[in-house]
Formats: sequence, structure tokens, C-alpha cells
Amino acid sequence: MLERLTTIVPHLSRNVSLKSTVNVSEVQKFSGMASEWWDVNGPLKAIHSLNKLRTPFFEQGIRSRQKSTVANARQAFPLAGFKVLDVGCGAGILTESLGRLGAEVTGIDPSEENIEVAYRHAKRINLRNVAYEANTIEHFQTCNSTLFDAVIASEVVEHVDNPELFIEKCSESLKPGGSLFITTQNRTAASWALVICGAEYIMNVVPRGTHDWNKFITLDEMTSILDKNNCQLRQLRGYTYNPFLNHWDWIKSTDINYALHATKTV
Repeated sequence: MLERLTTIVPHLSRNVSLKSTVNVSEVQKFSGMASEWWDVNGPLKAIHSLNKLRTPFFEQGIRSRQKSTVANARQAFPLAGFKVLDVGCGAGILTESLGRLGAEVTGIDPSEENIEVAYRHAKRINLRNVAYEANTIEHFQTCNSTLFDAVIASEVVEHVDNPELFIEKCSESLKPGGSLFITTQNRTAASWALVICGAEYIMNVVPRGTHDWNKFITLDEMTSILDKNNCQLRQLRGYTYNPFLNHWDWIKSTDINYALHATKTV
């Protein structure tokens, strides 16, 4: 039986320190979408659709590198016994998907408005193995001794300041041998054309101004950051979105979007 109560800890200070990953304007932007996160046909419908692609990727990656502490986890809960940290969880779309698979999930986000929505949604459906905190990864990692089997930052790195510090703190939250998952956009001419011009200004897939191309991280930059934090790349995949079908697919090219699985070396 799933036991952990859903909680909310809205203690994030409004005063952001100099050594911080928080981009205040980004937090305000996504806080303004708080009431729309769970509208599957609203401005964030592409994220709901992405869940169908990314959740199995995370599940399979976690199970491939770690052994569950639950001896006979039922197939309905393949992630039972795993502790997962969802960083930049928004209103909990991915957090809940992982929770339904049995994982004990903590979702953190610097937006108190989004965390409030996440908490209320999980409470309404009585999902008792997720917890939420209004927090940054650097503050959370400093104040919590828990180490996780997996840390996930999905569609987040491109919205933070100081991505090197962000990934460092994600890595420090992992158990030795634990899995780090990142999905984000590559900084290429193709991503500028399709993500910025196409998705935001022509197709209106996401609200204009959602992304800043200059904050996208190239694969070379990402690999360098992972190496500095003793994280070994295990899997790398490209993915793409069809706005007409509201459907995501894996593709060979990583020029636009890429998903990676890395493990913390022992």
C-alpha cells in the first residue's frame, strides 16, 4: 500500500541569493500559468503529451540501474521502493505519473503558486506517495540529507540561471550509482528555427517567450558539466513534436531536443 502523505512546504525565500539557480522572471512566467497546468487541451497540452514519451524512458532507466528495495513489487507499481526527486516539477504533471508507478516522489519548484496547484491536485485524487516543496535545488540539497535513486530535471535546465550549479546540486542529491535524467533543448540553428520561430511564433504550440534560445545547452556543454560532477552518460536520445497530432516521437537527431540518462559514479 502507498503510505506517504502529500505535503506542501511553501518556505522558499523571496530573497534569492547571489549563488542561485533561480531566474525570477522565469518563475513569475510559469507562476502565471498556475491555473492552466492541468488543462490537457490548454497552453501546456504539449507537456501532457510529452509525458507519454518521457515517463517510460525514466521508468526503464531507473529500473535498469537500480534494484528496488521492495522484494515483490507488483507489476502495476514497477517503481515501488525507489525514491525520486522531480526538480522544477511545476504543478506536478510528471511527479504524479511517477507516483502512479509506485515511486516515492518529491517534487520541488521555486513557484509557490505552482506547488499549491500540484498539492491540491494530488490531494484531490488521493495520491499519497508524492510530496511537494516550494524550493530551489540548491536550498533543498543543503537542507535535506536524503539521497535519491533518481533525480529528474525535465524541460527545466533551459529556464534556470547558472545551469552548472543546478546540475551540480542535482548530482549531489543522488545516491552513488543513482540516475540523473535531463530533457532539454540543444542550442543549434535547427532548435532556433523550430522551437523559437516555429513552435512559439508560427504554430503557437507554447506561449511566446516560453524559451530563450541563448539559455539552451549544447551537448558538448552538457557533457562537460556531467563529467565535472562524476556523472557518466548512459543513454542519449533525440525527440520531436508533431503539433498537428499533439504527439511526440523518438528520433535519431539530437539537434533540437535531447533526453539523457547519466549515472553518478561510485
